[in-house]
Amino acid sequence: MTQSRSVNKVLVFIIILLLLTNILVVGYFLCCPKKKPEQKSKDKDGFVTALRNKVGFNDEQVTRFTELRKTYWDDAKRKMDEILSVKNTILDLNRQEGTPDSVIEKLADSIGGLQKQVEINLYKHVRATRKICTPEQRPVYDSLIRNMINKGKSKKPGDAPPPPPKEK
Repeated sequence: MTQSRSVNKVLVFIIILLLLTNILVVGYFLCCPKKKPEQKSKDKDGFVTALRNKVGFNDEQVTRFTELRKTYWDDAKRKMDEILSVKNTILDLNRQEGTPDSVIEKLADSIGGLQKQVEINLYKHVRATRKICTPEQRPVYDSLIRNMINKGKSKKPGDAPPPPPKEK
């Protein structure tokens, strides 16, 4: 009898301890809401910040760059959307039996032509932006652009993730 009372007291003590712990945890989450980490957007303004801080662009140069970026980006986006559309067409043709290789090659050539236009557009944009720079800013700008382009360079084939499994 005495042993069952002591077991009951221990169980009541454990239940009260768990109840208090739960109340404290709920209270903590209600009173101290978790701060959400700042999410980086696509950060178009991040490059403008780099132009200000690293290259030394002033407000007028930033305004001119923003106008250039809008013009060149709109054209590049249209071309990249076209590339995506052609790639989807190729993938759709993959479902059809008997699609001639010549059709796929012609579509792939069109992707190459569109990509060429994107690269030429990028070159013109970099050249136009470089004209905004003062002679002292140009080497820093050139270095910034080179770093950005090299950051996106392709990895070695061994570094690429494995291809998805083939459908049977």
